[in-house]
Amino acid sequence: MRSRAYPTASSRMKGDKMLRYLAGLLLAFFSWCPAWAQGTYPSKPITFVVCCNGLPEAVSRALADEIGKFSGQSIIVQSKPGVNGSLAAAYVARSVPDGYTVLIGTSSTHAANQSLYKKLPYDFVHDFVPISGISKGYLGLIVRQDLPVSNLSEFIALAKRSPGQLTFGYASSSVRAGAELLAQMTGVKFRGISYKTNPQAAIDLSGGRIDFMTSELLTATSVVASGKARILAVSSPKRISTMPNVPTVEEAGVPGYELSFWLGAWVPAKTSSAIVKRLNGLFVQALASPKVQKFLETGAGSEAFPTTSDELMKFQLAEKDKWHRILSAAGIQPQ
Repeated sequence: MRSRAYPTASSRMKGDKMLRYLAGLLLAFFSWCPAWAQGTYPSKPITFVVCCNGLPEAVSRALADEIGKFSGQSIIVQSKPGVNGSLAAAYVARSVPDGYTVLIGTSSTHAANQSLYKKLPYDFVHDFVPISGISKGYLGLIVRQDLPVSNLSEFIALAKRSPGQLTFGYASSSVRAGAELLAQMTGVKFRGISYKTNPQAAIDLSGGRIDFMTSELLTATSVVASGKARILAVSSPKRISTMPNVPTVEEAGVPGYELSFWLGAWVPAKTSSAIVKRLNGLFVQALASPKVQKFLETGAGSEAFPTTSDELMKFQLAEKDKWHRILSAAGIQPQ
C-alpha cells in the first residue's frame, strides 16, 4: 500500500505566497478596470434630453456642437416637452446612470415645479447629480401687433381699465411668473392660458388670439422680427446689448421688477463621480468657447453660467425657495 503524501511546511508557505500573489493581481485588475472604463468615457454618442422647445433646445444644440468636438463623440439632442419639463426630468431620472443620458433642465424642472405641483414624477434633489449650470436669461414683454398701446405704462393702464380681460400665454413657469409678477407689482389682473410649449403660445400671439407674453428673448425677438408683435420691455436689471432701445421693466415704470430664468445639466443619481467630473469639464469648456458665448448673447439674450456640481446643487436649492416666494405671492397654488 502506498503511503499518503502530506504537504510539507515549506510547500504550504509557497502555496500561501502564490495565493496572496494571485489575490493581489485580481484586486489590482478589478481596481484598474473601472478606472480604465471611465477613462475612455465617452465611447459612444451622448443624448441630451431637453425639457422644453424654444430656447432650451436652441442652446442645447449650440452646446452639442462644441461638446461633440471636444469629446470626439456625437451628441444627440432629443426634446421631450410637456408638464413644465416634468416628462423629460422623469425620463432621465429613470435612465441608466452611465453618463450617456443627460437632462437639459431649467428653473422650472429644478426650482419652480416644486411649488407648482403637489406630486412630481421625480425628486429634483435625490434623483439627479448636477453637472453644471448652462445659462441665465431674461424675458421680453411682447404684445400683439394691434394692441392699442405703445409702451409699458399704457399697457398697465389698459389692464387696469379692463381687469382680467388681457390674456397671456405660457408653457414654462418662468414665462408664467413674468406675467404674474407684473400683475402682482402693479395691482392689475391678467388671464393666463396654458400651452404645451412656449412657441405654441407665441404662434397664437402672432395670430392675435392672445394679447401678450413675457417670453424668453429668443422667441420674443423672432416674433417681433416677423412684424406680428411688439416688445415693450425686458426683465433684466439693465438693457440688453442686442436691443439697446428697449427699456427694462423697471425703467418703464415698475420699480424693483427683475426676473431671470436659467438652464442646467443633470445626470441620473448613482452616476459615477469620474463621469460627472468629465461631463462638467466638457460643459465648462464648451461654455467658454467664443462660438457658444456669442450665440448666448446675440441669439438667446442670455449669458453663460458655468458651475461645479456642488455649486449648481446649492443654487437650485436657493432658487426653489425664491420661486416659491414669487409663485405664492402671485396666489398660485400647487395642483
